[in-house]
Amino acid sequence: MYYIGVDGGGTKTTFTMIDDRGYKVAQYTTTTTHYEQVGFDGVKEVLTKGLNKLIEISNIEKSDVKSAFLGLPGYGEVKSVAYEIDSIVAEIFESIKFKVGNDVEVGLAGSLAGKSGINIVSGTGSIALGKDINGKTIRCGGWGDYIGDEGSAHWIGKKTIEVFSKEADRRITRGMIYKTIKEKLNIDDDFEIIDYVLNNIKKDRTQVAQFSKICFESAMKNDKNAIEIFDEAGYELSLLVKMIINELEFNDEIMISYSGGVFKSEDLILNPLKKYLNEYNIKLVKPILGPDMGACLLAYKLTNKEVENSFIENMVNNLECSLA
Repeated sequence: MYYIGVDGGGTKTTFTMIDDRGYKVAQYTTTTTHYEQVGFDGVKEVLTKGLNKLIEISNIEKSDVKSAFLGLPGYGEVKSVAYEIDSIVAEIFESIKFKVGNDVEVGLAGSLAGKSGINIVSGTGSIALGKDINGKTIRCGGWGDYIGDEGSAHWIGKKTIEVFSKEADRRITRGMIYKTIKEKLNIDDDFEIIDYVLNNIKKDRTQVAQFSKICFESAMKNDKNAIEIFDEAGYELSLLVKMIINELEFNDEIMISYSGGVFKSEDLILNPLKKYLNEYNIKLVKPILGPDMGACLLAYKLTNKEVENSFIENMVNNLECSLA
């Protein structure tokens, strides 16, 4: 039998299939499944295509798939939205046993291979989820770009644009952000950035998030204002973790893992995160499994009461082989 995990995000969605030993047999990556960006019709189209692609790549029958877990962005925040998405998934997956959750759930399941701890997701948006030693879970953040998503790529991108305007006015010292944005956007008049953001990219959250790359490049060149943005991002993400620690019960050492594009900046975000969490006995660990494999693990758990250590080992070893 086979199991499907779906890791949805604000930028892309990854569909992964494993067998009953934990080995990956097929994978397909496509665009976002965030209903705010593509609408419910778009969600249905992406999920339908993703499932069909996995069946095609693996060369199996749909009836051979035993269960699926879908971690989708924005799910669980609005009841009417959750109901609509559940209906869409039920129609597409038909006889396959399934469960839909938020994308942070698959991040936690993968990053700590199902063990207790906290996972921070900082991609286009930001959210954190913790599971304690009693199995109780709680989430923090995930309010969306209009209200929150502090420390996310969109938030960093917006802060980068904000710094550009301050540097343009000479309210703060001009640095790499000002220079790089002018070069990349081919701007002569500083005010052209207003037209670019409002009319060219129409404030699209994914496009705004792309400015976080400029912030990263500038910070890597020791730009003071860019480094301060990452420091503030680390502080904002630490607040998510603190809330969860204070609400749940953990052992002496708290395992904290992470996923999402912002963490590709590594020490630029991890160092300030550790700094603002220094009052706690935490251990930052690289994800054991990716969120796509975390989704597969949750899919497997839907129909299997026990997960053997050998199953997790196969998932980990399979992941290492696929990245080699």
